[in-house]
Amino acid sequence: MLTEKQQAILGFINEYVEDNGFPPSVREIGRHFEIYPATVQDHISALERKGYLRKKRFQSRTLSILGRRTSTDREATSATPIVGRVAAGLPLLAQENLEDTVRLPKQWASAGAFLLKIQGNSMEGAHILDGDYVLVDPQQTAENGEIVVALIGEEATVKRFYHNDHGVTLKAENPRYKPIQIQRDETPSFKIIGRVMGVFRVMKK
Repeated sequence: MLTEKQQAILGFINEYVEDNGFPPSVREIGRHFEIYPATVQDHISALERKGYLRKKRFQSRTLSILGRRTSTDREATSATPIVGRVAAGLPLLAQENLEDTVRLPKQWASAGAFLLKIQGNSMEGAHILDGDYVLVDPQQTAENGEIVVALIGEEATVKRFYHNDHGVTLKAENPRYKPIQIQRDETPSFKIIGRVMGVFRVMKK
């Protein structure tokens, strides 16, 4: 996954090579985006790790583009926001909730979809681990057994959803966590934010 800034830098390098026949220098990239050379190096290193660029060490203007992005590729993706937290009383995509955006294929991310970073290990049995990002399709209803992002009072949680005659049960995928029971008369404090559609994991070295 590329962040918006990484996507913009990669696009600039593509256009520069097409116009000039050779890649821009780190300083030229920095001037274009009004960022420090050290920050440019961080983005270039990230693009290298993700397989978009190759840079020869100790030489200038030696960026090689691996698999260029075309306008058609960009049209096939959509900017998906990364939500750092879900809080009561704020619009879900309020600026203070957003950490970044990444471009995902449109067949993966529906309109309005967002990524939410997981904290904790209550869903490890569903292969959702601490530090993962879940792709969430915003909706206020769910079927029994689906994994949802729910707001209980002021706190957001990711759990399996079950509706019954007495109210709602939210179950973890970890035996160390007890189910959360929400009685029918308590449902005004409960709200489904969306349904989890997928999981993304950043592999650490």
